[in-house]
Amino acid sequence: MAFKLGKRGGSVFHAGTIKRPFKFNGSERELHKTPLDQGTLAEANMDGSISVDPSINLNSALGKRVLKHEKEHLKQIDEGRAAYDDNWVMWEGKLYIRQDGMIHGPNGKFPEGDDRHPWEQEAINAEKK
Repeated sequence: MAFKLGKRGGSVFHAGTIKRPFKFNGSERELHKTPLDQGTLAEANMDGSISVDPSINLNSALGKRVLKHEKEHLKQIDEGRAAYDDNWVMWEGKLYIRQDGMIHGPNGKFPEGDDRHPWEQEAINAEKK
């Protein structure tokens, strides 16, 4: 479950991950600043952490929006409403195939991060809170 926002230019990233703790739902989680795939700004991980691309300033309006989005995905995961791995996404008890950057979701076959997926719709709404 990733936050994607258009295409980025050719930024240069340094190898490695910077970790920092944050509180979420009463527990301490980890935030990783680590290079992500082209076009992905952040992602909620199944281990309860969030990965954010180093190009994102977390104090900026975009950075705050990205964190709200990914925290909503963590909430979905914590509630058992969402889960994923490299080959599938589970949403509200049903499995959907993930293949070649596309998810065959409940509303049709759309790219990962597409706002037509119901889990993304919820996360986009959370950005506005």
